[in-house]
Amino acid sequence: MDVSKLAGLKLNNNDELIEALKVLYAADIQTYVKQCGNDNQFPFDANNQWICLTDCVKEAGSVEQGYFFQDMWGARKIYRSNVKHVYDIGSSIGGFIAHLLAMEVSVTMLDIRPFQHRIEGLNFIQTDAMNMNNIPDDSMETVSALCSFEHFGLGRYSDPIDYNGWKKALHAVKRKMKVGGNFYLSVPVGRQDKVVFNAHRVFNPATIAREMLPEVSLYEFSYIADWKINTCLSGDIKLDDLESVAKTLPEIKNNGATGLFAFKKHLRSTPPHFELTLLILLIFAACNRQRVKNHYALRIKHS
Repeated sequence: MDVSKLAGLKLNNNDELIEALKVLYAADIQTYVKQCGNDNQFPFDANNQWICLTDCVKEAGSVEQGYFFQDMWGARKIYRSNVKHVYDIGSSIGGFIAHLLAMEVSVTMLDIRPFQHRIEGLNFIQTDAMNMNNIPDDSMETVSALCSFEHFGLGRYSDPIDYNGWKKALHAVKRKMKVGGNFYLSVPVGRQDKVVFNAHRVFNPATIAREMLPEVSLYEFSYIADWKINTCLSGDIKLDDLESVAKTLPEIKNNGATGLFAFKKHLRSTPPHFELTLLILLIFAACNRQRVKNHYALRIKHS
């Protein structure tokens, strides 16, 4: 449609724009029919119309800044690591996962919801990411989770309400990762922690890194703003460094900038309540030793 014909028209709202575009559409039909003439290869048929009125007044393409850049960031990390398999938790199938499959990297997708499609290179395990009980510990070499952990425990995606859902999911990843494995994560970040119920949470970056210590350390932190990836920290990153960066992050109402975290696991995770169990066993062993000493002391006394 020749949108230049809209110039000079006073269109006060969207409804008036639609009416003006309908006029252009009708004119285009007349032009097409005239050009077609007696050619029967692609004749106009009023019963075969898929009316698209507004595409002509849109930009060449639409890009959601956060998803576009985070999916590229994650795919580049995987490409440069040369791994051939990734466990993914809740990332975009049409974006990030499609990038990986195009690079012939196989993906095992983990989600609490069912997934019925069969796609070459894509495997699926239905699991609750807040525990991943059906995934063996120390089994995942590379894990990705782009814009998913901020939702866990808020009920948005059929998961149960759990105030600490995000924290349980991070701890589950720690247990399931192999030593030497990498974890690529994105979540909304801001100057302070907040929940925007029931859409998502926004995290101070230090909050995320703190939950991964000491077994898993952060070696790169970036965030997306102004249509680019801003790499703030890399190498040996301290919590104080993240707190300082957090103070400079843009404040976005009901949301945050997209934070990008690259982690590596250095230590084997201890099972839940390991320290308490170990303490109980030590106390039991000490009591048992004392019981044996008392037993032999009595035998010596009466001998």
